[in-house]
Amino acid sequence: MPVVTGDGSLTFAHPVHGQTCHSKAGAWTESRERYAVACRVRERALEIKAAGATSFRLLDVGTGLGLNLAAALEALSGTGLTLDADTLEIDRSVIEATLAQGVATLADLERWHAPVRVALAGALRAPSGTPVECAGGTLRLYLGDGRESLRTLDPSARFDAVFLDPFSPGVDASLWEAQFLAEIARRMAPGSMLSTYTVSLGVRAALARAGLKVGCGAAVLTKAAGTLASPDREPLPLDAKTMRRLEARLARADGFRPEFRPASGFPDDA
Repeated sequence: MPVVTGDGSLTFAHPVHGQTCHSKAGAWTESRERYAVACRVRERALEIKAAGATSFRLLDVGTGLGLNLAAALEALSGTGLTLDADTLEIDRSVIEATLAQGVATLADLERWHAPVRVALAGALRAPSGTPVECAGGTLRLYLGDGRESLRTLDPSARFDAVFLDPFSPGVDASLWEAQFLAEIARRMAPGSMLSTYTVSLGVRAALARAGLKVGCGAAVLTKAAGTLASPDREPLPLDAKTMRRLEARLARADGFRPEFRPASGFPDDA
């Protein structure tokens, strides 16, 4: 079901559990601030361009309407780098609904979302994972279980940013499992950043156990915080109470190895 959000952009509500793909306070604003800005896409692009890169590698978990991809394109504008994105989505119907419905009348959104829609339309016509052109760069859409899709990606690929945006752990635990998060962490390039909206202690613990530095995401719209993680950058620190809880959770799992932990969700969203 389409939902017009507070900034005029459109999102969709899941027909079964009712959660929306983006914040009702502003879908486009959330994509920009929670993902492109929080992951320092523009700043990181300029850093890696100086080192000789010609494209920016993005892992986008939860394609949805493609708004996060559009935000990445906007952030890369003027950097001289193209977007090279792997995007994971289990439900093609939300992409099909987006192509049929559109997302808004906002000019700044349409500029960046239009090439994403063209790319996604082409990707839906091709086998899962087929490279398609997207605003001069490359997009690969992987349909199906994201855990399986991630295993099929080039094992040598290293991502400059990760947008972790599935439905919440309490609704869909599969893309918050420790093994999945550990595999994402293994594929993050030096200097990269992962951003997600959840503040689940279990998710934060899994990211920390995977070797990432875990911190607090900035407030975005009506949500006071999210989560940031990086292999080597220092995110905003967690508050003292949350840090104590996280340290206690990690201490209870001393000797934990992500690859040996049974699959499980994280019900304790905060």
